[in-house]
Amino acid sequence: MKTNLIKIAGLVLLVLCVALPTVSWADEPVQAVSPDSLAKIKAHDELRKKLGGNDDLRALCSGLKVCMNMDYEGCFADDQKPWPKVKYDEEYCGAYKEVAKRGFVPDPKQPMVPEIYARLGRQYRAIYINEGTLPLNEDMISYLFDNMPFTAQLINAYLDENYTLEYAHPSRRFFNGSNGRSLSGEFYWALQDSAGMRLGMRNLFFGYGHAKVLKWSLHGTAIAYLDMDNIPGNRIKYKLTAIVFPANSVLNSIMQMGVFKKVVNEKIDRIVDDVKKASGKYFAGDKEPILNSAALKSSENVQYVIDFENVVNGAPWKLGDFVKLQQKRAEEKKKNMNSVPIVVDDNKNAK
Repeated sequence: MKTNLIKIAGLVLLVLCVALPTVSWADEPVQAVSPDSLAKIKAHDELRKKLGGNDDLRALCSGLKVCMNMDYEGCFADDQKPWPKVKYDEEYCGAYKEVAKRGFVPDPKQPMVPEIYARLGRQYRAIYINEGTLPLNEDMISYLFDNMPFTAQLINAYLDENYTLEYAHPSRRFFNGSNGRSLSGEFYWALQDSAGMRLGMRNLFFGYGHAKVLKWSLHGTAIAYLDMDNIPGNRIKYKLTAIVFPANSVLNSIMQMGVFKKVVNEKIDRIVDDVKKASGKYFAGDKEPILNSAALKSSENVQYVIDFENVVNGAPWKLGDFVKLQQKRAEEKKKNMNSVPIVVDDNKNAK
């Protein structure tokens, strides 16, 4: 009897397995998802993953929608709703317009676009402005920006400091650096000629910074404009505008303090003063620090010193010339290595 029951139960399960796939439930239709919808969901998920969560996703989408009336790829309607605590006034949206006017438009296909515009959409901002002059002309500053590791080693040689500047990508647009004391960071050189003007003199940077200011050890993100112009006396006038994005209200309160901003500007001034001191000694004809520097004695750096002295003596230089010159030298070296020397055998009579 028990065996028969088992057989009957097995038969019922078999029938159900065969029949169920053919059953149609009229009151709960299965909704097909269109390819367009799947693509939007995928774009939304990828964007959220890239930005690290829902908050920055909403900051990106809402800011672009409210300030620039733009529907960014991957944003849903809920993502575009304004943050309740953000006042989207002319000052707040002005940063969006400034970045776009400089040429960094919110194009999803361009690197670092979502990261930068997501920061602009955050609730808190602190703005720092530092202005001054440098004893360098446009060609000199272009060379130093075009060969950052050499620049740091040159300052270290003259001032016995520990500056570092290193490129982090073959494009030379990603780099990291430190003043060897209390400031360090990783940066993206988003624009080298804002609005297509003045290569190397109209710049936009985006970066992650670390700083020790007074009793605080802080880290965060910032966007910075660095604008430079030649002035009489073989000098450059510069203006650095940094927009920093505190992560919360406590940090925002600290970073808005006058004493805090004063200390930050003093740190920037210290770096500028280091450049001035090193430049002053160099232009005064003091070459002993270069000769005594172990780092600058490498064959590469010896060549860089020669290149820089050529620029100081009037040779033109633009951003990108360093890579072009390195490629040219590599080609010449390869050509010389591949050349076959002519061997003359004096023991044979020439015919």
